[in-house]
Amino acid sequence: MPEEKEKEDYRPEEKESSQAVEAKLLADLRAIERAVETCCRCPGGGKGIPGCGEPGAEIFILAGKPGPGAVRDNPWGAWRDVVLSRITDEWGWEFDGVYLSTALRCPLQRATREEVRRCAGFLAEELFLVGPRLVVVSGRVAAVALRAALGDGIPKDPKAGDTCTMFSMRFLFDLDIARIDEEKQAAAVFWHVLFQGADLLDL
Repeated sequence: MPEEKEKEDYRPEEKESSQAVEAKLLADLRAIERAVETCCRCPGGGKGIPGCGEPGAEIFILAGKPGPGAVRDNPWGAWRDVVLSRITDEWGWEFDGVYLSTALRCPLQRATREEVRRCAGFLAEELFLVGPRLVVVSGRVAAVALRAALGDGIPKDPKAGDTCTMFSMRFLFDLDIARIDEEKQAAAVFWHVLFQGADLLDL
């Protein structure tokens, strides 16, 4: 009986502690969003689009740049519904949340490595605050940004289908989602690689 009483007394404190941690992570994530939106590190800045999602999301999907029609609550624009409908409606994946982000936060047509590096700090903070099990890295710009954010443990020239693990996160490298509308072969490879995520998540 004394042991049961001790457990009963402990559980509320444990719940309160967990809620406090979640609140802190969410507050820090919202602070990053504001920093992205007001960032002026590059000429013509101040139009950054932050990532979208909540701490604890199991899947983090990283594109190279904001998608067509991207807005504050949807950095992937038209790509979001295409991807989410495929993995949930067609493939039936069951998971706890998706976080969508981009390597470049401003909708630039072309970007230099220096501009990618300037955004890398935002990406590193997002990854550690969200704490996903799987990170899908879509395209070369996203891979370059990830290496700038996390260091040499990330492959320098990963191929589609390559994987690595750092900080308890599994990284799956894929082709650039921007190619799937115009290149049928690239689209086939993109979806084939993304489907491998089910095995990495043990779905």
